[in-house]
Amino acid sequence: MNAFRSVAVAALLLSAPALAGHSIWSNRGLYIQDNGASYPATGVNMSIIWNESTLAAYASFHGIANGSTYDFNLVGSSVTAVTAYNINGLWNIQRDGVIICGGCTGSVYGLTAQPGTGIKFYDSTYQFHFSAYVDGRQDY
Repeated sequence: MNAFRSVAVAALLLSAPALAGHSIWSNRGLYIQDNGASYPATGVNMSIIWNESTLAAYASFHGIANGSTYDFNLVGSSVTAVTAYNINGLWNIQRDGVIICGGCTGSVYGLTAQPGTGIKFYDSTYQFHFSAYVDGRQDY
C-alpha cells in the first residue's frame, strides 16, 4: 500500500509542471493610458493568475491616474489564448466606476517578468493601457 501511495504522489508531483500555472501581483504601477493619453499610475493593486494548459485566466488591475480611478478586468469566459508570456481576451475597462470600454479586445503580455520588471496591457486599438512592476510571482 505504501508503495502505491509513493507512486501516486510521484505521479502528481511530476505532472504538476505540465499544469503550467502562474500568478503575479503588484502594488507598484507605471502608467495608465486613457484614449491615447498616458499618465503615471498610483494606488495600484494588480493580480494575474493563469494556466496555459487549461486556458484558465484571471486578471485585474486597479489604479489611479490623472485624478481618476481605473479598473481593467479580464472577462474570464472570453479568453482566446493563454501562454506563459501573454493572455488574450476581452476586457472591461472602467473610469471612476463607469465602463469606458466594454468587451474590448486586448492582451496582457510580458508575464514571464520577474519581480522588479514590468508587464503591460494594451487594447487592440492602443487607446487603453496599463503597466506595472511585478512585486511577486509564483509558478507551479
